[in-house]
Amino acid sequence: MTTQSLTLRAGAARQLSLALPDTPPRYDRASFLRSDANDAAWRAGAAWLASDEPALIVCGPPGAGKSHFVHALLEGRDFAAVGADGFSNMSEEPALTFVDGMPAVDPRGFLSAFESAVLSGRRLVLAGVGHPSEWALGLKDLRTRLEAAPRAVLVDPDEVLIRAVIAKGFRDRQLSVSPAVVEYAAPRLPRTFAAAHGFVALADQLALEEKRKISTPFVQKLLASLFEDA
Repeated sequence: MTTQSLTLRAGAARQLSLALPDTPPRYDRASFLRSDANDAAWRAGAAWLASDEPALIVCGPPGAGKSHFVHALLEGRDFAAVGADGFSNMSEEPALTFVDGMPAVDPRGFLSAFESAVLSGRRLVLAGVGHPSEWALGLKDLRTRLEAAPRAVLVDPDEVLIRAVIAKGFRDRQLSVSPAVVEYAAPRLPRTFAAAHGFVALADQLALEEKRKISTPFVQKLLASLFEDA
């Protein structure tokens, strides 16, 4: 178990230290939840796969599910995944590479590796937080190439997706929870994946400690302890 710091914000909020299991996240397509919030991004990604464009940009706020999105999009294809700072030092040259955590600290080295990949016919999916123009770190040529690439923009989840994430989180933990619990919690949480996952983890933890069932009154009390306006 590792202790991770999680901040949920809605009006006034408290910072919580949660003991979360060291289980790797599921990044398969079956666990990728589609909604109006990510449909445009998914269609943009699918269009890129069907095109000859060398690079796809996947961007959005922290916790928007960019890594899961890319893994789901590329499922069934042979691809390599590498961090932005390791891309320019890759010893192998896979036909398809997912570069996560943009921007790289060395924009010139990244630009050289990017151009080499494109010239050799390799395809790249670049993912990171914020606007792609910022990833160039002031390097004009890199900025031009990033801004010219097709883009899949992820946004914070809508309430429909938040409900689905919460329900799935409880199912993944093999917890039987009434739909009323999900319906109560979803509109009262910040619309981020981190908040939804953190809520499920905290509810599970406290229910175990207090030996209580996760019910609507339980969740009402939990959210009231987190947010002044819950």
